[in-house]
Amino acid sequence: MATDYTNRMDAIFETWEYHLYEKLAGADRIVALIQSEGSMFGIPPEARTDYIKRKLVDMIDQIAEKREASDLGKPGRKKKIG
Repeated sequence: MATDYTNRMDAIFETWEYHLYEKLAGADRIVALIQSEGSMFGIPPEARTDYIKRKLVDMIDQIAEKREASDLGKPGRKKKIG
């Protein structure tokens, strides 16, 4: 059964992969600039990487929360319980 879902998800993902790849490549360029600036200020690589990871996860959570909140106002959407 897992393979069935995997095959379906592969088909869905493939249709969006190029668009997502392009967006992530742009984000990677920005992260590289942040890393570079942090290096110029003497911040150790591990500290820069840990900080950026925390900030990116937080941003992704914020984006998801905003999307979920806006989805609640759409017809046919139900509020999650629990």
